[in-house]
Amino acid sequence: MAVRIRSLLVSGPILVPLSTGRTVRLSPGQESDELPDVEVAGSDKVEKLRRQGLIHVESVDEDDDAAEREPASQRPRSRKRADTTE
Repeated sequence: MAVRIRSLLVSGPILVPLSTGRTVRLSPGQESDELPDVEVAGSDKVEKLRRQGLIHVESVDEDDDAAEREPASQRPRSRKRADTTE
């Protein structure tokens, strides 16, 4: 099963150390890519960040995966402004 980590901070980035030695850097409100659950399972550091209310770890359902594989033509359009430079 996969998980995602979301930063609950309102200012400044947070570094989340994973069990394998990797680190995930998240900006305020940012969500990580999918990670194997072994990256966070049994990690005292991740659990400490959760208890402090700095991050939220959630399981990724199969339904979420299907939404990501949805064709681009069916996804909502980006809110970014179109490039107007000529």
